[in-house]
Amino acid sequence: MLNVNDFGAQGVARPSQKLELTNLEYKWIRYPSGTKETIYAPSPSAVYDSVGIQRAIDAAWAADGGTVVVPAGDYLVAPIELKSRVCLHLEAGARLWGSPLLSDYHCPPGEFSPHFPTERGTSHFHGIVLGGFRPLIWADNAEDVAITGMGQINAQSPQWVIPWMNSRPTSWDSLMGQRPKDTVSFYRCRRVRVESVQILRSPSWTLVFDTCDGVQVRGLRLRSFDAINSDGIDVVNTSNVTISDCDLWTTDDAICLKNLIANHTMGNIVVTNCLIRTACCGLKIGTESIGNFQDVTFSNVVIYNPDGDMKGAEGGVNLCAVDGGFVRNVNVSNIVMRNVDCPFFLLGSCRTGKQQAMRTPRSGRMERISLSNIQADGARHTSWIVGRADEPIRDVRLSNIDIRKTRDFYDAPITAPVPELPEAYPSPCRFGRRHQGDDLPAFGLYLRHVRRIGVRDFRLDSAAQDCRRFIVQEQCKDVSLQDCWTNLPAD
Repeated sequence: MLNVNDFGAQGVARPSQKLELTNLEYKWIRYPSGTKETIYAPSPSAVYDSVGIQRAIDAAWAADGGTVVVPAGDYLVAPIELKSRVCLHLEAGARLWGSPLLSDYHCPPGEFSPHFPTERGTSHFHGIVLGGFRPLIWADNAEDVAITGMGQINAQSPQWVIPWMNSRPTSWDSLMGQRPKDTVSFYRCRRVRVESVQILRSPSWTLVFDTCDGVQVRGLRLRSFDAINSDGIDVVNTSNVTISDCDLWTTDDAICLKNLIANHTMGNIVVTNCLIRTACCGLKIGTESIGNFQDVTFSNVVIYNPDGDMKGAEGGVNLCAVDGGFVRNVNVSNIVMRNVDCPFFLLGSCRTGKQQAMRTPRSGRMERISLSNIQADGARHTSWIVGRADEPIRDVRLSNIDIRKTRDFYDAPITAPVPELPEAYPSPCRFGRRHQGDDLPAFGLYLRHVRRIGVRDFRLDSAAQDCRRFIVQEQCKDVSLQDCWTNLPAD
């Protein structure tokens, strides 16, 4: 084991600035009053601790591998590169504070070159480094690499978010280029392990695996400072993944699978035993679905928002095939939700913009999907399954679904046709308006362009009357409905 103290990392981070949020509301973000954050920085003459940590990592790598130990203390770090056969171990009480200076994350021109030829598409990591910023902790083309321990990685996003909010912004664009990107990112790595650490205050995506193989995430505790694009765990172009026993508090998507490479299939992915709070979507496949997804299991997950939170979660389980790839063999079971607007949706569509550079645009495909044992309390919008006429969603099973709907009831039927919207972003409220209603003709379940679907034990308990039909199917074939019922209050 190599102790970073022996390589010059002495813990130079000190509390240097206190920020208070005075503008509490923007769009759908509503922060609690009294929101304050302390920013850590070094004294003007101090050498960042990341210099010593990097020396220890390089020494372990040169010795063909080893464990780099960060003892308890407050360490100020600029971007750190992990390397093959090196485990970065953060002991209890060890806190890595990401630099509060945006200039520390800038990537010098020409330092990175494209990793994929054009015809294979663009990786997420490649997009970030070309965008001019390094992740806080990252590895490229490494194997047998790990981050473990009970310590913390704090990326200090309030340094950028609070001044932006207090300036009373008019668009998200004013924040997007004024903050670092991913907090922890692995690219082209094999056999990666992240275990037990805490990752706090990510300014953008938190933990990213891009074009990797063999990933284990266990016992991760994540806490974001609510800001757009602060995803939890993003699995991009990556196979053979296990995510378990994690406690995630995110603003944007909590666990999201993406495939940006045409004709590439990612699969063998298990997500289980996780607790998720999100203001966006809990478990998600897509939206970027240029390539394929297969053999995925989501199980034993709680997705919630506390009563009185900034807003409800937008979606619980969202499965999207919208960019020409396919989604196949997905099993979702034992999911409990509270204050999630739309418990689930499945979407097959055809966005052309994501595909034109590499192939003639085509509709996404989805088949062999099972959702079972799902309970949702505090739902707002109708759950739905929508394919396309040229590519219907096939072979779906819904069983033991129990939903309590508490908001957005209609006192007049929806008579307008449900639009196709092929280029629209696949949000849970795709056909309606956020916080104003889903504009679907059903208040329980809406089906369109679906082939061979079995729905059994689908129950909806409604807190108020809704004049729409319970279940509506349009242009579907081979639909079986068994023991489906709703409980409406008396007039």
